[in-house]
Amino acid sequence: MSGKVEVSGVALYRAMVDQALDAVLVLEDGAVRDSNLAATTMFCLSEEQILSSTFMQLSSASQREAQHTFEMHMGLAMQGQPQRFEWSCCRADGSSFASEVSLGLLEDGARKMLIVTVRDITACQYAERSAYHKGEKLRVLLENFPGGVSLIDENLRVVAWNSELLRMLDLPAALFDGQPPLAREVFEANIRRGEYGEFSNASDEEKLAKLMAIIQSDTPYTYERLRSDGSIIEVRGVPVEGGGFVTTCMDVTAKRRIEIEFRKQSLFLKAVLAHMPQGLSVFDEQLKLYLWNQGFLDVLDYHPDTIYQGVAFEDLLRIMAERGEYGEGDIEELIATRLQLARQFQAHEFERTRPNAHTHLVQGKPIHENGKLQGFVTTYTDITELKKVQTALSKANALLEQNIAERTTELRHTQDDLMRSEKLAAMGALVASVAHELNTPIGNSLLTASTLHARTREFAQKISDGNILRSDLAAYLQAAQHASELIEHGLNNAADLVASFKQVAVDQASSKRRRFQLNKVCHDVIATMMAKIRQAGLQISVDIPEHIELDSFPGPLDQVICNLIDNAILHAFEGKPDGQIWISAILPGQDRVELRFDDNGIGIPAENLGRVFDPFFTTKLGQGGTGLGMNIVYNIITSLLGGDIRIESEEGAGASFIMQIPLVATVNDTGPAD
Repeated sequence: MSGKVEVSGVALYRAMVDQALDAVLVLEDGAVRDSNLAATTMFCLSEEQILSSTFMQLSSASQREAQHTFEMHMGLAMQGQPQRFEWSCCRADGSSFASEVSLGLLEDGARKMLIVTVRDITACQYAERSAYHKGEKLRVLLENFPGGVSLIDENLRVVAWNSELLRMLDLPAALFDGQPPLAREVFEANIRRGEYGEFSNASDEEKLAKLMAIIQSDTPYTYERLRSDGSIIEVRGVPVEGGGFVTTCMDVTAKRRIEIEFRKQSLFLKAVLAHMPQGLSVFDEQLKLYLWNQGFLDVLDYHPDTIYQGVAFEDLLRIMAERGEYGEGDIEELIATRLQLARQFQAHEFERTRPNAHTHLVQGKPIHENGKLQGFVTTYTDITELKKVQTALSKANALLEQNIAERTTELRHTQDDLMRSEKLAAMGALVASVAHELNTPIGNSLLTASTLHARTREFAQKISDGNILRSDLAAYLQAAQHASELIEHGLNNAADLVASFKQVAVDQASSKRRRFQLNKVCHDVIATMMAKIRQAGLQISVDIPEHIELDSFPGPLDQVICNLIDNAILHAFEGKPDGQIWISAILPGQDRVELRFDDNGIGIPAENLGRVFDPFFTTKLGQGGTGLGMNIVYNIITSLLGGDIRIESEEGAGASFIMQIPLVATVNDTGPAD
């Protein structure tokens, strides 16, 4: 081979080099001086092409840019330090492949060369990447498994696990550091911690023996492990071909609690159904019987042999129809009619009297879940006794209503008599008050008139005797003029008082509707009651604008003011010598007047405020109070006058009655008063 280096042991050297599976190159000053057959196969080049190339020309384009790296490895190898590194080479077609390159020093006298070994590691890298990806997938699978999982190999060593297994079983992390632990070591650690409550009656050696026997068997196993914290772990093991086990652990604590609660609720439900006084049935969406209780059989008189889960509603209808429960007619038509109604799955409620004279209340309601029909529940209640009670109660109510009507009529007559007496008493008091008020001006007028009469006789006698003097004439004229003025003033006062009394009396007697000045009506009423007001030692003031005019009923309004004054005299000023009453009015709007009646009396206790207007309520029973005065006020204001009245009062701070009255009454004339 021309140009090749001649060394000792050529035959042996060539045999070894040519038999090698890796490409072998001899480099001197960066140029290829020799190669083997594997190199021509690896690079897809002829021997001549290889010998005419440098190593960098056999490298891929990406590696040529890293020539300084190769030169660094060459420098170290030339110093006697063997080098091994990964490198990207290329074939004749330009395709690259991964390789492992080894550099070693070859000395031949003064000549120094490098032996370059190139190994194609493409398949190895692919296998490594494939194994890595598989390992990653396995790791992701294990970590995302919804429970704990572990793999025990044929040597009973735990070679794979996930973090959920360590967390769920609270396994010590130190046990899994370094070399994978033996299953025995894991079992022993847990036994020392007091785990495996499911084997509570066994010794530690017996527990270990039972656990080892489980993983050494070649059959799948499942058992529940009771942990020391009270949680329940379901352990499942599946043998692996060739030895070992895959074990999964699931926390079923909540599931077991739910199952216990479900069994408990089922027990309670059965107890409730068994002790219900009503019959109950549940049919599914296909009208097949799903659930019932003993009351269902008792109320509808079904034989137990005819009732079973899944029996069709149509079959139960046929039993009832054949017994005559649905009356006369074609049985199939009776069944079809009721079956058609049932298939509508509409809520219903009705009563049915059976041939045995028992009356049942049937109530049905559809069952829906997530908007989908699931079935129908029906209750059957025997209301025979209830109907009897209702019938008796209806008769009793009718008799009671008749008695109440009779007693109400009697009470109304009594109340009318009391009210009439109240009005007559008020009118009597009014007449007495007016008579007392008239007594003063009329008495004064009579006294003045009699005095004037005596003076006139004296003056006439002097004229008759002829002893008249000019001074006597002047004195008589002066006395006559003064007397005339006093008589005129007194009679005018009496006439005004009579006019006020006449107007009030006419208004109260007729209850006719007319237009009137609110101010004048109030003054007229007060004038007629002034004697009673003075006798009670009260001061009363009126502040009502003269322009407030009403088209209403002055008579009832007079009575309201009279009753309020009487109520104040009777109740408000007990033990209070300086009593005052204020009557005022304002126009809060265009169509209403607010009339206020205020006093500085002792006030109304809070517990009595809501009862002031109740009929017959009085705190002065037997002391002049009838309990009707304020009820009459309330009725007149709210009904006849069409307004409303409210009370504001604090105990010890007086009381205020505030009345809102329409300026124009909304009702017709009431006719003559009672």
